[in-house]
Amino acid sequence: MYNDNMNGIKRLGLYMASGITNTQMHNIIFREQREDASGINAHIELSDGRISGIRLYVSSECEKSARGYICTGETGQAAYWIQHSLPVIFMVYEPERKRILYEPLTTENIEIVGSRYEILIPYDSEYNSGSYERITNQTCTSPNLARLAIAKAWMELIRNERDIYIELEEWINQPDTHGSLRLIVNGSDGGVYQWPFRAKDNMPHVMCLPSLFPWANIHVDEEYYRSVNLHDPEENMLVPYAIEGGEIAKFRFRLELNSLGHAFLSAEPFICMGIRPAMPQAGYGQEYESGLKYMLYTQKNSM
Repeated sequence: MYNDNMNGIKRLGLYMASGITNTQMHNIIFREQREDASGINAHIELSDGRISGIRLYVSSECEKSARGYICTGETGQAAYWIQHSLPVIFMVYEPERKRILYEPLTTENIEIVGSRYEILIPYDSEYNSGSYERITNQTCTSPNLARLAIAKAWMELIRNERDIYIELEEWINQPDTHGSLRLIVNGSDGGVYQWPFRAKDNMPHVMCLPSLFPWANIHVDEEYYRSVNLHDPEENMLVPYAIEGGEIAKFRFRLELNSLGHAFLSAEPFICMGIRPAMPQAGYGQEYESGLKYMLYTQKNSM
């Protein structure tokens, strides 16, 4: 029960952070993230494509100090963020005061204590419109790699044979750079995630999908299309299943890992933690293994 209640409070914190970002900060998009081992709860995207991850705590999860909240987590998470060049912003939700505090992660303000990290989020660092410059000044040395790192949770779900769908509704006669879709994860622990985005001037929103999900092939959800239209959709075409009143085009797509997604999941353990593929252990030959160097090395590493 405690975990369920805490998750509910954390969700309220994400809603508040999303509302502040989307209403008070120009050209920044806030998206909730399916949390995985990386510990990221949401992410923000700037108009130039730079991405920062959000790590949200509830105030009761952190220790109070004279200057602010001290939040902790596993050192491996911090190493993941830093090695992926993924800017991370720590946030603390104070439900009793209905406010969000924040502190961007740097190598200077994070302290490693054994297998845990600690970071101080000051009491006077409230997340609001005045945070814009500090948020947008976060360094993202590899936006494309950061985008893939953020999407790892979705990729792993698909690799584990979970179904992820996109639902998109678009006004076809009203050019608008602001769009939103729903990302749907099927299953008992699934959910629906709102995914706001921005398009270029006069760009149809359905054409934005490959840049939003570069790690996936996008197909129409044939089963759903047949259920509403009673016929098969056109092959290899991202057509709407309905256009209501000649105004609102409705789409439903299914995501499938493409070659980039598979390659990232294969390379990510090495990129993040330096884990290399195992070498075959068939031996190196009797003559080579009788050499002094090999014998000294094997003796030292067998102790």
